[in-house]
Amino acid sequence: MGSNRAEKVLYNLLEFSTAYVRPLTESQRHTLAEIMQHDALPRARVRAHGMLLSAQGMKIKEIAQAYQVDRDTVATWIKPWAQSGMASRYDKPRSGRPPKLTPEDKDLARQYIQEDPRCLKPVMKRLSQKTAKRLRISSLKRLAKKAGLRGKRVRKS
Repeated sequence: MGSNRAEKVLYNLLEFSTAYVRPLTESQRHTLAEIMQHDALPRARVRAHGMLLSAQGMKIKEIAQAYQVDRDTVATWIKPWAQSGMASRYDKPRSGRPPKLTPEDKDLARQYIQEDPRCLKPVMKRLSQKTAKRLRISSLKRLAKKAGLRGKRVRKS
């Protein structure tokens, strides 16, 4: 019984270290190549290239060295690919606090910041009156920075 267990552990280790993606169809290869070259998300591009390398017979350890990641990371790219195919190239939504502002509220805040970029306190007050949502100045600064607007303070002379 003990040797049977040891054989299973050894088999799992060997299978894990030499896991490859199943042979890809031509359409899958084409789609992965397109993702690798044109996708907006860097993680999706890396995973697509990793799948193509694995399908060419490159080992997990070699792919991990090429991307300077842990071999377990590459294995976590391959396992979901085997289970769900193309859907595995993107991250699933993660938990976290939902944003306070809707996209419409953000547009309104950007408009208010454009009208008065030097003083964010009045912007904060106008926004809270209009939307009934309270924000911190730091949130407005972050929003202004993302929009390419600078909320700089005026120096008194």
